Parts: sequence; structure tokens; C-alpha cells
Amino acid sequence: MSDTNRSDTSRSDTSRPGSQSLPLHDSEASWRRWQMDELSTTRQPESDGGPSPSETARRKAAFQRQAEQRALREKVIEQARAQGHREGFDAGHAEGHAEGLAKGFEEGHEQARQAFEREARETLAPMAPLAMAFSEALSQLDEDVANELVELALATGRQLAGEALKSRPRQVLEIVRGLLHSEPAMAGKPRLWLHPLDHKLVQQHLGQEMDAAGWTLQPDDAMTRGGCRVASASGELDATWESRWETVKRQVRHRRPAATGDGDNASRSDSGSGSGSDTP
Repeated sequence: MSDTNRSDTSRSDTSRPGSQSLPLHDSEASWRRWQMDELSTTRQPESDGGPSPSETARRKAAFQRQAEQRALREKVIEQARAQGHREGFDAGHAEGHAEGLAKGFEEGHEQARQAFEREARETLAPMAPLAMAFSEALSQLDEDVANELVELALATGRQLAGEALKSRPRQVLEIVRGLLHSEPAMAGKPRLWLHPLDHKLVQQHLGQEMDAAGWTLQPDDAMTRGGCRVASASGELDATWESRWETVKRQVRHRRPAATGDGDNASRSDSGSGSGSDTP
């Protein structure tokens, strides 16, 4: 028998019950008899110490969670970016719209104003001569009305003055007394013409003064009552009613602020109608 068989026999003997087991060294414990595998038996690969299925599942789940979290984070970031872009676009659009609207409104308002002014000028241009003529007509009408009012006032004043003379015939005494004491005194022997009724009145109240001054009284039927006329070697004084009334009219027309050329001509003609000094 070979040494190998003896070793196997001795090992098998030690494994029997009741036999004593001797302690084996590490080299002997790790030793194992080699046996040829059967051809029909499939040998299972020995474990190489890799992760267990539960560890693999746990890692897979952790990786999946990380992937999901990363995808969720990217989705949130993308949504925030899209929302910010949309809000920024909306804000910019609104601001641009408001600015464009304001600018468009301003430009439209300016264009409308210019168009209105242009149309107004084109529309009113043919009416300018009419407006000018109308203005001149109004001015002339105002002047005519003013002249008519003045003449009406003068006519009314003349009538009232005539009625006053009738009610107060002694006014002629004041006129004659003023002429009698006027300076410078009339030279020579002045002659005073009066209405016959005024002649009697002056003779009665101022006869002595007239004689002392050397004046001669002369009745004149053509003279209007309330007036008189005196002539002497030094000149003539016209104090007739007509002369004094013309003086009043001339003064009234001269005081009008909007006197026309006709009125001025009338005033000049009125001033030339009397001679000497007039006594109103």
C-alpha cells in the first residue's frame, strides 16, 4: 500500500466513533483530498465576496432616488427659469406697451392738433375778409349809433333849454350883464340887439346901467328870445341862442373819445360859423 493510502486509512480511522482525535495544525486543517468531479455535475462558481442582492437593491433604490431628485431639481429650476422668463417678458411687454401707448398718444395728439390747426386755417381763410368787413361795419355802426345818440342828446338838450328859457325869461338879464361888465370893455358906443320882449325886460331892469355905460338897446324881431348880439367900434360879440347852442354842440362832439373825421370836420365847420367870442 502506498503512503497516500495509509494516510487516508489513518484519517478515516480517526474519524470513527470512539477513536481519539488529535489536534490538527492549520496546514493540515486546510488540506482537503482532491477528488475528480463527475462530468455530469455542473460546478457552481464560488462566491468572490461581491455585494449581496439586498445591498444591490438598496444601492439601486438609492441611485434611483438620486436620479429622481436630480430630475425634480432640474425640473423645478427649469420651471423657475421659464416662469422668470415669462414674468420678465410680460413685465417688459407691459412696460413697452405702456411706453409705446404713451408715445403713440402724444404723437397722435400732436398730429391731431396740427391737423386741426391746418384745417382751421384752411376753413377760416376765406372768412377772413368777411370778418374784417364785418368788424369794419360794426365799427362804423358803433360810430353811427354814437353820432345818432349824441345828436339825440343834443336835440333833447336844445328842447329842454328852450323850455327853460320860456319858464325863466330873466336868463337874458344874466347874459346882458355879463357882456356889459366883460373885459376889455367895448369901445365907442356899443349897440345891443335883443328880441322885443327881452328888450323890454332889459330896459326895465338894466336900463340905467346901460345908459351909464353908453350902450344903446335895439329891438330885433329876427332875434330868438334868450339871446342877444352886441356890436361896437372894437368888434362884435354874438350871444344869440343859435350861436351859444352851436358852441355847446361843438364842445360835446369834441369830448367824444372816438370822434371821426366827419365829426372833426363838423366841429371845424361849427367853429367857423361864429365870429368873435361866443358866450354860451
